[in-house]
Amino acid sequence: MSDSGLTTKEEELIEEQGWKEFRQERKRPLWKKFAFGFWITFLIILLVGIGAALVYKTGFTFSQMNVGNSSGILPLTEDEATPLPDSDRLNILVLGLRGEDDPNGGLLTDSIMVLSIKKSTKQVALISIPRDLYITMPGQNYKEKINFAYALGFEKKGAVDGMYLSKIAVSRVTGLYINNVIAVDHTAFKEIVEIVGGVDVYLDKPFSEKEQFAKEILIDLPAGLNHLGGQTALYFVRARYSTNDFDRARRQQMVFLAVKERAMTLGVLVNPVKIYQLLDSMGRNIKTDMSVGDIKNLVGLAQDVDSKKVIHKVFDVAPEGLLYASQSPAGAYILLPVGDNFQKIQEACNNIFNF
Repeated sequence: MSDSGLTTKEEELIEEQGWKEFRQERKRPLWKKFAFGFWITFLIILLVGIGAALVYKTGFTFSQMNVGNSSGILPLTEDEATPLPDSDRLNILVLGLRGEDDPNGGLLTDSIMVLSIKKSTKQVALISIPRDLYITMPGQNYKEKINFAYALGFEKKGAVDGMYLSKIAVSRVTGLYINNVIAVDHTAFKEIVEIVGGVDVYLDKPFSEKEQFAKEILIDLPAGLNHLGGQTALYFVRARYSTNDFDRARRQQMVFLAVKERAMTLGVLVNPVKIYQLLDSMGRNIKTDMSVGDIKNLVGLAQDVDSKKVIHKVFDVAPEGLLYASQSPAGAYILLPVGDNFQKIQEACNNIFNF
């Protein structure tokens, strides 16, 4: 304490700020200082609370989504053995279905897409397998469309074996080891698009669907940039009467990447409210055999993906599409591989990053 009655620290403050500023600071009511400190403390507690709530919600959501791993419900012969894992490739099978509550084929996977990542180069490919591809069902001696594999397994032990048989079926067609599966129903798709604020898609020409859906929910989109809400986006990826399944697969790939871009661009993955909403929808409507570590790894890889450089592949009946149309013994429309084996399709999938 100096002769002026001020502390050494206060005298230093006067020298730095001047007497007038010092007096104003000294006269500030104690309650204002307390209030400022209180709000800082409150915000810290709030953020910690939100973090804790999200950690709990994440764990709870994972427990809802994760179906575990099947030990194998059906005996598989050597001919049906899946390819060996590739340490430099991560292959995630993404299945789209109406949902188990839909009595009209809700367990048929009308969207079958492989997200393939080459870890060393961070290259990404989206490979769509048409639902009408006619194959021998895993562990069975009869043939069916590939979109029936999930339903066949689901009838045994639920989603865990639906995913197991889908893995077997798709790996045999593509020649790729399938690391994990994600099954998404229509409700999840629609809600996720809404949560990220809709998606933007660019169309080279107008697109409309006037036959598949009821008249009050027609799709009629102009050429150019279109912003789609959840319901419209769902119709956009489901529509096929006005075009075909192959075009629908291309639109599914387009929207798949649009959702990723929207989430990353708007910082959805760092927004606590958005994260909570996403977790809530995912827990109710998505099933997977991925672990928490698998999901974290996938999100990390996705953040580095340049959507403009993603390789797109849709097998179809075009001259280079490696498929041809036929009929099943019952007269149903089916697709078969050129050469009546999957060798060329497997070569295309395994060499997709080499072109």
